[in-house]
Amino acid sequence: KAEVNVRLYGILLVVTIICAVGGVLTLLPAPNASYPNVLGYSSLCTFAPAATLYCFLAAGITCVFRASLVKRPAYSGGKPVFRTAPLVVLALVLGLAIASTAWFVSVKAEYTDATSAVTADA
Repeated sequence: KAEVNVRLYGILLVVTIICAVGGVLTLLPAPNASYPNVLGYSSLCTFAPAATLYCFLAAGITCVFRASLVKRPAYSGGKPVFRTAPLVVLALVLGLAIASTAWFVSVKAEYTDATSAVTADA
């Protein structure tokens, strides 16, 4: 049997945790936010829930890599093992993130900021 690469597994685990915690943090209320998110309240990240979903997607991808490329090969004769269910869940989260981004763009298109050189009328 091949051995589990403990260092790579640890690094991917830390990245998974950071991304998951980051996803949760994006939803925390923040009264001093520049404008509300598309859910209707001022949060730490005004790009929520899209940012939340992208953080969870990153956490999920690193989790799948950790399980499929680092851990399972040690128990399957050295070959990577990809399961269908996690890949379907990742595709679903990606779809939700893209839809949430489109929702964000459509809502934020209504906001104007005439004080910025980027958005001020020429």
